[in-house]
Amino acid sequence: MTKNLTAGRPGKTILFFAVPMLLGNIFQQLYNMVDSVVVGNFVGFDALAAVGNSFTITFCATALAFGLSSGATIYIGQHFGAGNSRKVRQAVVTSTVFSIAFSLVLSLAGVLLCRPLLALVRTPASVMPMSLVYMRIYLLGLVFTFTYNMLSAVFRALGDSKMPLAFLVVASVVNIVLDLLFVLAFDMGVAGVALATVIAQAVSSVLAFVFLKKQLRQMERQEQQKDGSQLQPTETLARQFQLSVLWEIIRLAVPATLQQIAISGGIIIMQGFVNSFGPQIMAAYTAAIKFENIIMMSITSISIAVTAFAAQNMGARQTERVRSGYRWGLLISLFFALVLGAAAILLREPLISLFISGQGAQAVIEAGSSYLVWTFGSSLFMALLFSAEGVLKGAGDVTFCMVIGFASILVKVAAAYVLSPRMGYQGLWATMVIGWGAEALCATGRYLSGRWKSKGVTAGSWPKDGQLPDGGAQKGAPDEVTGVTEDA
Repeated sequence: MTKNLTAGRPGKTILFFAVPMLLGNIFQQLYNMVDSVVVGNFVGFDALAAVGNSFTITFCATALAFGLSSGATIYIGQHFGAGNSRKVRQAVVTSTVFSIAFSLVLSLAGVLLCRPLLALVRTPASVMPMSLVYMRIYLLGLVFTFTYNMLSAVFRALGDSKMPLAFLVVASVVNIVLDLLFVLAFDMGVAGVALATVIAQAVSSVLAFVFLKKQLRQMERQEQQKDGSQLQPTETLARQFQLSVLWEIIRLAVPATLQQIAISGGIIIMQGFVNSFGPQIMAAYTAAIKFENIIMMSITSISIAVTAFAAQNMGARQTERVRSGYRWGLLISLFFALVLGAAAILLREPLISLFISGQGAQAVIEAGSSYLVWTFGSSLFMALLFSAEGVLKGAGDVTFCMVIGFASILVKVAAAYVLSPRMGYQGLWATMVIGWGAEALCATGRYLSGRWKSKGVTAGSWPKDGQLPDGGAQKGAPDEVTGVTEDA
């Protein structure tokens, strides 16, 4: 069900929109954690290190999917806010078809390059075979990762965050059941958890496709009733793929995708530093980052809500409402950062001990626990960063987000080279906080400058007389209007 985010109290609207995404991310992190818990306790810390090491690279593929879907979210959200349902339908079909085609190419390339990529992050010989198995199976199912991310982005752009939650709940249950079945009953090791993940993603993708198709048909029927259109559904669908729309989505997606590539590159580089300390520190990092991801994804849920909120309100010419959304998003994000960051510190040893047992477990627990202490500082900077980025991305100011993403990587690499020889793995944990802090300050400064107001993709079609299409008064239009002029 679509939802208009241009009306109602901003704080309540953002929170209610974010809660289903937050729950969905928790479920997603839950089944990712189950992968690690199962292999760490029933296969060994080498297997846990292999899953974590492989995740560093498979995250790059997921980041590409997220970056591509970001362009669709901005484009669809702004046109939905502007009331242009024709552009919305074109964008949905165009972005989905392109996402599937791109993921198939990437999947083939990834499978062929698995070994060089693992060598790039200095994967120890004892971990290499299991890492290869996990990566190859995961990458073969990459089309489902891309499809689910794109379709979920479409639902969010249309104001519906509940359906993606339902899909993730089903996928989480499937993944957990299959993890236990493949590893404990069939003794498949890391291959089992990888296969379980792929099957779970396939289930969520199919569900998302079926329900979105129904929603598009409903939108089409509503438009036909409104304007008397006699176009047949099959003919309409065949005409939805538009190269001009694809170009606009790619134009928005490229900076976001490059930003995700920068983030992925930074993670790969940091994994290389971590790997240099051996399998036990690799296992500690794998366990600790699972809990940091819960904190990050909780705050990211608010950011995604702010992005959808900002996109629709930019399309509706309500920039003052976008500012209010930023303030509420920041307050909610800081609340999650403080509560979850404090919980990570207080419960650090019991949390890490969930992932490992047996010989060598104590060293893993100590190293992982120390990472969670540093996570508190990171969580505060995440709140600042993602709140500002939510507005910047929703407004279409994606190039700046890309620039600071790359700059953050340079800061992290420099800090890692300086601190790790002096502080050991603790220097790497400190590097994470430094990187988040630098990026957060830059994003907040950009938001405060107000330059994002002129970046809306529907800005070129705003009426010069200051009137809305229905004759209402224009609200909060930016002082300077630039952007792409869309046809009617």
